[in-house]
Amino acid sequence: MPYKILLLDDVPTNRAEVLQALTQAIGNKGRVEEFAPGVGGETEGIYEQRLIKDFSAAPNQNADLIVADRDLSGYRDNYPGLSEATVRLVADSVGIPECGYARGEREGDLEYVGRGEQREACIRLSLKPLDRFAQQIVGIVEGFSEIRERIPEAIKTSTRSPGSIMASILGKPEYGDKISAYASGDQNRLDMLARLRNSKNKTESAQRLTCLLGYWLWDSVLRFPGVVVHTVAASSYLNIREDIFVQDEKLQGLFDAARYRGPFAGTRDRAWWRGMLDDIVAESGFKDGREYASRKSGKDIPASQCYVDPSRTAGYYCMLARKPVSLANSKGGLPWFPRGADIARVGTPKLDELGPWL
Repeated sequence: MPYKILLLDDVPTNRAEVLQALTQAIGNKGRVEEFAPGVGGETEGIYEQRLIKDFSAAPNQNADLIVADRDLSGYRDNYPGLSEATVRLVADSVGIPECGYARGEREGDLEYVGRGEQREACIRLSLKPLDRFAQQIVGIVEGFSEIRERIPEAIKTSTRSPGSIMASILGKPEYGDKISAYASGDQNRLDMLARLRNSKNKTESAQRLTCLLGYWLWDSVLRFPGVVVHTVAASSYLNIREDIFVQDEKLQGLFDAARYRGPFAGTRDRAWWRGMLDDIVAESGFKDGREYASRKSGKDIPASQCYVDPSRTAGYYCMLARKPVSLANSKGGLPWFPRGADIARVGTPKLDELGPWL
């Protein structure tokens, strides 16, 4: 079925610009509707209750994704002072995925995107560049749809643990235990999964389970390198210098069999299944990814370099510097890291600078 995206932006000129970009990006795959405040008939009471009514009434109903600007205070007649955080809360309660965006016009906007990544159950994007943003939104709504379609079969064929369900959705049941480590210790997510599994309302349960699994995949499994590694983390893990690997698509193509192609692929940085990278190198008989790539390409590929001490090979990824880092010059296992993210570290300069906050 065609996708439906519901857009909330309180500034008419800005809304028209975003609407045009999203409409062009989605093409014949679906449509984008502007949020119509007040159509639910509620004019009094708390915003959360009124938004639930509005999201269920025409022309707002049956949205596959809600996209909202972070500042919605310009809605006057029905929702003066409305915030994107309230929209997200209501969207979660009714089982509609939500994505917030920042315009990137002020320095603080980028900080807003970063803070969003530190919280559970949210997706945050920058609006600039607008065409890239629109393409990401289409990829996000497609990703949630893919997850929703795969849930029934995944529940049938898995052990019903969070990791096994996610692994089945991703078509990698053999990685169930590794993905489960991303849920270990996350009581909020585990409790929600248990409630949804035991819910008698199967339709509502499926909708909310789609949101929960989608957010988990976006802001945990794909974000923190471990079972999956994005481009910079992959270069570090393979022992290939970052700039060489990032810029050379032919070099990346040597590891194409390990590429991640599941939900949200293409909406963010390229990624590879770490276990499949190991398999490629092991089956070749070479020592590491650098040696394999050098032999296959006929070039002398430079080794990875720790951003703290370039004389050391890296092997890991600093989540704050977003650079390759060595084991000796970093620290892992921080409280906000998922337990499965064993490639994720924080370099010592960032630890010295931000230690009390981490």
